[in-house]
Amino acid sequence: MPSYFLPYQDEWINDDSQIKAAEKSRRVGFTYASSYRMHQKCMRNKPPFTQWVSSRDQFTAQELLSEYISKWCKASNITAKGMYGDKVQVFDVAKDIKAFICTYPNGNRIVSLASTPEVFAGKGGDVFLDEVDLHKDPGKLIDMAMPCITWGNQLEMVSAYKVDGSKNTPWAVMIADAKRDNTQGISLHRVNIHDAVKQGLVEKINEATDKNQTREEFVAQLRARCRTIAAWQSQYECLVSDGGGKVLPMSAITPCEMDAEEIAEILLRNPKAARFAGYDVARSFHGSAWHSYAQIGVTLFREDREVFHGRKFRDQEAWLGSRLTDVNKPRIARMAIDSTGLGMHLAENLVTDYPGRVDAVNLESHRRNELCLLLADRFEAKQFMMPPDPQTRADFNGPYKASAKNGALRIIVPAFTGADGETTHCDEFIAAMLANSAADAGTIAYMPPHASTSRRANARRARRRAITERHRWSAA
Repeated sequence: MPSYFLPYQDEWINDDSQIKAAEKSRRVGFTYASSYRMHQKCMRNKPPFTQWVSSRDQFTAQELLSEYISKWCKASNITAKGMYGDKVQVFDVAKDIKAFICTYPNGNRIVSLASTPEVFAGKGGDVFLDEVDLHKDPGKLIDMAMPCITWGNQLEMVSAYKVDGSKNTPWAVMIADAKRDNTQGISLHRVNIHDAVKQGLVEKINEATDKNQTREEFVAQLRARCRTIAAWQSQYECLVSDGGGKVLPMSAITPCEMDAEEIAEILLRNPKAARFAGYDVARSFHGSAWHSYAQIGVTLFREDREVFHGRKFRDQEAWLGSRLTDVNKPRIARMAIDSTGLGMHLAENLVTDYPGRVDAVNLESHRRNELCLLLADRFEAKQFMMPPDPQTRADFNGPYKASAKNGALRIIVPAFTGADGETTHCDEFIAAMLANSAADAGTIAYMPPHASTSRRANARRARRRAITERHRWSAA
């Protein structure tokens, strides 16, 4: 009879290597197959035997037992204590370290816990590490789990790559070594989404959900749900995020340059297109940059660009206010402004004065990384058009990728002297990135303040303000 599992799952289940790892796509059934293997070991191994499981959070740790192990127990016609994730043991009250324990009739057990590497100290048994690269400290997790198998036990590790990771994360380094010298003797499995689909994943999903998707429709739908290329490649194609190189190489910038007159004609034909803007705040050393774009279909066309040097904050605020209220120019539906450091006060005032139209964006490293990658994705899809300009081109080409000490992705925004002789900190890139963020946020109707002495009118106005604030998108 054909196997219940897909071929790559069978290969994983039947692999008895002491150390094995799976470089995998998300949601292709490796944890599911591993849970069956755990169940078989608890049924067959001589007591006492312990299977340790470390998941990235407590919910996932409990779900392993309640959703998977309980299924295999029922299929085997046995009742194990805690197989529904209802038996909890506290290891450390102060640190809230607890585990969900399933004990089989023969005394063997599965101990499923969240990402707590310290628990493995002094422990022995088989170990399964789920989604290693997504743990808070994957290097420490692997280091603490490895000694558990000293007496002949087994270490199993599975993971997709972190979206904002790099080639220097502990998981990526270990997988690269297994492909090259394999000094640790790892039995390596690799299954991306295309491999899984070829081996029957879509048919399995159709059977479980009563759908009738084709393989091509399934893959296309997954790709459409990914906001960025980096998300698609890391989560589904087993490709580690590039920890080096430009965020926007010239090969991505030049195809998105269009003659200024041609852009003007397109804007003239679409006067009602929504307008979005971004503003990068500076005071003395670098420039303050304004970029505004018209969204026509899914493409942003640059309409306006301003760069200021040495302008006082009150003058910047006055200029932005006049631009947002200028009836002789297309109305800016939404603007995003840098609220990090120097921009905090200016952003706070504008958010108060123009509720629902201005977003204060705190560009801390993780948020900046995300917005940079979203802009890069728009360039790659050629959904961003601007006139050719040496200064803008240099600004956009400036930011580059690097790796933090823990292997996480960092995006460096360098300062340099531009073509106009002024110092820039890729200010126009930041302004465009913020405008793209505003466009992604969409529009919300703006309700201007209206003075009134009527108690009823004041109550209505307060309710309107509350509704606007509740629905106002904030990127901070």
